[in-house]
Amino acid sequence: MKRSYNFLSNSEKRKLRNRAKLDKSAERLRISIFKSNRHFYVQLINDVKGITLTSASTLDAKIKDVCKGKVNAETIKQVSSLMVERLSGMKLEQQLTFDRGAYKYTGLVSQFAEALRSSGFEF
Repeated sequence: MKRSYNFLSNSEKRKLRNRAKLDKSAERLRISIFKSNRHFYVQLINDVKGITLTSASTLDAKIKDVCKGKVNAETIKQVSSLMVERLSGMKLEQQLTFDRGAYKYTGLVSQFAEALRSSGFEF
């Protein structure tokens, strides 16, 4: 019998569907994002070991003055360039998986993903 998720909101259901698809590729490193109205956070997670390898956000000292508490296209460019800088220093040999969480793949989420892809990362 199929389990009913009527008690969950639409965003929570979307998050569960997305994570179920990502569980099939557990050997890959996962790039997880979280956004709020004021900040944008990105993490590179190794699910096998259960650790965060690196992270970037609008709260980092390098870009905190530029962001000024708003999440927009300019902020996404700054966070993505900081994340690319940190990822390129790690010499990754594995492919990555993009975990958009409960967010739809539009707007700022897609801009961040495209910025990583244009830097040479595949997911």
